[in-house]
Amino acid sequence: MKFDNEFKEVKIRHIVIIFLIILLISIAISVVLNINADISNTDTNKLSLLMEILFSAMVFFMLNPNKKNINLLYKDFKSKLNVKEIILITLFIKCLEIGSSNILTYIAYVIGPNFAKWFINDSSMVINSMTDYWIIFIMAVFLAPFTEEIIFRNVLFKRISKKFNIYIGLIVSSVIFSSLNFGNQMIGLFLFGIVNCMLYVKYENIFMPMLIYFINNVIDMLKVILLGEFGNETVVLTSKNMFLYSISGISLFIIGIIFFVKFIINNKVYLRESYNKSKMMTIS
Repeated sequence: MKFDNEFKEVKIRHIVIIFLIILLISIAISVVLNINADISNTDTNKLSLLMEILFSAMVFFMLNPNKKNINLLYKDFKSKLNVKEIILITLFIKCLEIGSSNILTYIAYVIGPNFAKWFINDSSMVINSMTDYWIIFIMAVFLAPFTEEIIFRNVLFKRISKKFNIYIGLIVSSVIFSSLNFGNQMIGLFLFGIVNCMLYVKYENIFMPMLIYFINNVIDMLKVILLGEFGNETVVLTSKNMFLYSISGISLFIIGIIFFVKFIINNKVYLRESYNKSKMMTIS
C-alpha cells in the first residue's frame, strides 16, 4: 500500500502517547487556573487552542517532513486536483451531515424532549464573542484538517489496513473518527470519514482529504456568522419544528446518499486494486 510516502511512518501508539501527554498537561493547567480564579468560556477556548497547537506541533515533529518532500506532495496534489469533484463531494457531504443530523435530532426528540436538548447541545466549544469565534475558527479550519487527517487517515487507516485489509481499515478508522464526536453529527462524520479514506487511496496524497476537511469546516464557520449562532442558548425544540427536522433531514439525506453511493461505485476500483496488491504481497 503506497499512499503518500513523504512522511515518516508514525505508529498508533505514538499518537496515543501524544494525546495522553496533551490531556495531562491540559488537566494540570485547568486545575491551576481553577484554584486561582474562575475560568471563563473564552479562557477555556484559549486553553483548547493552546493544546491543539501543541498537539499539532508534536504530530508535525513526529512526521519529520522536509521541504523537498512537502513540495513534491504539493505538486502532486496540484496535478491531480479536480475542482468539479471537490465541489460535488463538498455538496453531498453537507447534505449527508445536515440530513443525518436532523434525522437523529428527530429520533432523539421522540425518545424524549430533554434527551434531545442534551443530545444536540452537548458541546465543549461555545461561541459567545468574536474572540471565541476566531479561536474556534483557527482550530476548526487550520489545525483540525491537519491533525485529524494525519491521525485518522495517514496513521490509523493506513496501519489498520496494513495489519488486516483496506476495508477493515476504512470502516474502523471511520467509526473511531465519528465516535469521538458524539452527537447528532455522528452518522455524517462516519460517512465523511469513508469519503476521505477513499480519496486518500485514490490520490495517494493526504492533501486531498485535508482540502475536503478544510472546505467543510470553512462552510460550518461561515454558517455561524450568517445564522448568528452565537451564545450558549439551547435550541428550542417543539413538535412543530420537529416535523420540519424530519422532512428536511430525510430529503437532504436521500440526496446525499445517492451521490455518496455513486462516489463509492465510481471509486471502488481503487480500493480493490489496493486490496489485491496487499494480498499479493502477503502471499509472496
